[in-house]
Amino acid sequence: MTIRCLARHPPVEVSPGTCYGQSDVGLAAGWEFFASQLADYIQTAGIRRLVASPLARCRIPAEWVATRTHCELRLDARLKEISFGNWEMRVWDNIPRNALDEWAADLLGFVPPQGESGQELIARVTAFWNETNAGSSCVVLSHGGPLRVLEALVSGKNIDLAVAAMPLGSIRPVL
Repeated sequence: MTIRCLARHPPVEVSPGTCYGQSDVGLAAGWEFFASQLADYIQTAGIRRLVASPLARCRIPAEWVATRTHCELRLDARLKEISFGNWEMRVWDNIPRNALDEWAADLLGFVPPQGESGQELIARVTAFWNETNAGSSCVVLSHGGPLRVLEALVSGKNIDLAVAAMPLGSIRPVL
């Protein structure tokens, strides 16, 4: 599959400032507007395949889109957000400052307690890319972390986990 479009899930129903990573949190009200826009893009572009993270904030809109567009839906765990382990569902301000500083100093190697490193995220998303980057077109619906990696791979740039993530609920065609 050739990736023709990247999409980031719509806003979620968690308190602002909460670290949620791979936690399976619910969608905020109004997610259907995003799903409708994604369905319109898929139909207009003639894309027949949607690949999404299995976490509910991606899976639910993906199922909605697939039902309405009759495109093939494939869920792939390699597209999940990075795991923040014991930090998940904690308010960022309640995570020890020194731990956040260690993470910021080493985005690739630092591992939150019971979580995964940036390098592990890159490895699993790159494995997805290597398997996916050929054949028919697809849309990928995922999270900020994996989309940073995919954007770099699609554009032939170096992977930089410090770049700003696509906004929630955004759809970005790949040229």
